[in-house]
Amino acid sequence: MRAASALLAFFAAAVAAWRWSPVRRYSVEGPSMEPAFADGDRVLVNRVAYMRQAPCIGDVVVLRDPEQPARHLIKRIVLAPDLAKDPAPASFYVLGDNGPMSRDSRHFGAVPRRAIIGRVWRRY
Repeated sequence: MRAASALLAFFAAAVAAWRWSPVRRYSVEGPSMEPAFADGDRVLVNRVAYMRQAPCIGDVVVLRDPEQPARHLIKRIVLAPDLAKDPAPASFYVLGDNGPMSRDSRHFGAVPRRAIIGRVWRRY
């Protein structure tokens, strides 16, 4: 009985560590970020990168799909429409590097900052 409770505690701690980890892995789905990222590439995302600073133009980010929030998208920030007025903009325009094959801000508009999960840190 004691071993079972220790194993359960271990798994609970592992799940908590994974859930609150500052780095999370994601997979690239589709050709929208080619040639920088190909379908099936895996990336590590720094989820705390924007706690003290705003996302910057040129950053590649993972965000919640505005039309299907359970899905994640990888896109490049190309514009912060209110950057001139506010050093911490509330929304961003994001585009895929492969324009003709990308569903991005041209389709769903500016993305709120709260939808951005984090900055892509590494591909592996």
